[in-house]
Amino acid sequence: MEQGSIAEFLAEGRVAVARADEGAAAQWFAKAVAAAPDNPEGHVELGRCLNRQGNKLEAIRSMSRAVALDPDAHAALNRLRWLLCDKHLETPSALSRIQARGIEVASVLDVGASDGSWSLAARPYWPHAHCHLVEAFDHWREKLESLCAVEPGFSHVIAAAGASEGHIWFSNDPATPYGGMAISKPGGGYWSVPQVSLASEVKRLCLPPPYLIKLDTHGFERPILEGAADILAQTSLVVIETYFFHIHPDAMLFHEMCAYMAERGFRVIDMSEPLWREHDRALWQVDLFFVRSDRPEFLCKTYV
Repeated sequence: MEQGSIAEFLAEGRVAVARADEGAAAQWFAKAVAAAPDNPEGHVELGRCLNRQGNKLEAIRSMSRAVALDPDAHAALNRLRWLLCDKHLETPSALSRIQARGIEVASVLDVGASDGSWSLAARPYWPHAHCHLVEAFDHWREKLESLCAVEPGFSHVIAAAGASEGHIWFSNDPATPYGGMAISKPGGGYWSVPQVSLASEVKRLCLPPPYLIKLDTHGFERPILEGAADILAQTSLVVIETYFFHIHPDAMLFHEMCAYMAERGFRVIDMSEPLWREHDRALWQVDLFFVRSDRPEFLCKTYV
């Protein structure tokens, strides 16, 4: 091993970076890692250098080693989060790919709308579509009223979506307002809220097809889709937050959701927002994009 300290190797590497000599910098930082493999600083600098050279995979590995050595290594953590941020997995990218397929949408039915941010993200791809926001949690009422007052073609209802008109039991915590869960029977901590069906909302507002149905409803999808049965034939896209664990007594798991939608003439064409739970990194949820199963993409059986 070449004689020298990690401090010397790091200093030489930073000089090389200043000269824009990334090849030499990588060599010096590699020497720093070899001289002190348990020091996260060398791994951080090497990871940065590898990333500048376009070697993202090795950069991620180097930053991961730094974090493994020191979970509080903020430079490594921040860089690792940035490296792992794949724009292709974000909702706007998926919506862009869907829109590029020529899929038409005249009305968006955004269920579990919270503050309406999802419909705002979808608006650029179908700018003339009407967006109807369905939200059970009264916490969001003021924000939805303000949004619909300034956004042309936006409307909302404070109600849960379900199989029919009436009332349903619902629970949420103002401290975590993006959560919430509806159940069919009374339970501790749940209160009664109005319930509407998507088909009845379409009729009430005279919303034109084709429809985009988005469900962020934490396991209550089956009753909502039952209430949309009369409009599914005129629906071009369904986006469903789908889980890999039973978070709700009636929740459909990933494979069950795919089978359920296939029975109704839809297949998965895209995905976004995968989430891994923190304590064991198990895949927790993903947004699935379902389109009509008779679309031409499904006629091709090969990769190329």
